[in-house]
Amino acid sequence: MSKKQKIKNQNGSICVYLTESRRKSVGTLVAVHGGPGGDHRGNEGIFDEIAMYCGDLGYNLAQFDMYGAGGSDGKPADITLKTQLRDYNSVVDYAAAKLRGPVHVVGESMGATIAALNWRADIASFVLLWPAFDLKDTDLRPYFDIKWKQVLDQRGYIDDNGVVLGREFLDEIVETDFSNCFRLPKAPCLLVHGKMDTAVPFQQSLRAVDQAAGESVLFAHPTGDHGLVRPQEREFTRRAIKWWLSNK
Repeated sequence: MSKKQKIKNQNGSICVYLTESRRKSVGTLVAVHGGPGGDHRGNEGIFDEIAMYCGDLGYNLAQFDMYGAGGSDGKPADITLKTQLRDYNSVVDYAAAKLRGPVHVVGESMGATIAALNWRADIASFVLLWPAFDLKDTDLRPYFDIKWKQVLDQRGYIDDNGVVLGREFLDEIVETDFSNCFRLPKAPCLLVHGKMDTAVPFQQSLRAVDQAAGESVLFAHPTGDHGLVRPQEREFTRRAIKWWLSNK
């Protein structure tokens, strides 16, 4: 059972959901959700699934809603890379200060982008699920079309059947050089990705592993799409994460 807490930063009030280890803690996982439209549960509840077994392995789990998502302050149109980085750093700092043991990061999709934009040296290991290392090369591509530029000029944001993207966020993607995101850090990294991912090309993970500065392991599902949402794909993901956490 998770405990809801709130921490404050420059963005406002951020909701954090803490599940404590059921035995002596060996560390804390900070779960960074993707988007747009994500929340602390992660893609199709992947972080809630991790919460069901990580405690038995000795890990606390800190899930949180980014600014503009879930129960945190802000509106979806106000989400930017800057606001997400600020929330990520705030929750990592909170976990390091308040909880026992090293901090590990679990980032899914754009949550992995946020971790990669700031490869913190104080993170013990990274678990990167269907990771987006370059947001220009994802399913966000259509929103840079002239049709959507006209919508942005009129409204200041895009709302495409619930996919909400603000002008500042889209401008940041255009202006950001994501090449450093592919340079996995010295800290050990687990990547889990489906070869048939239609949202974030599997080749992004291959490139990242090739440029890794330290230990990296890639679990590649042969037929999985983004999020690895089918039951057998989730079992594949669960086994990979449990194996990784059991050896860290």
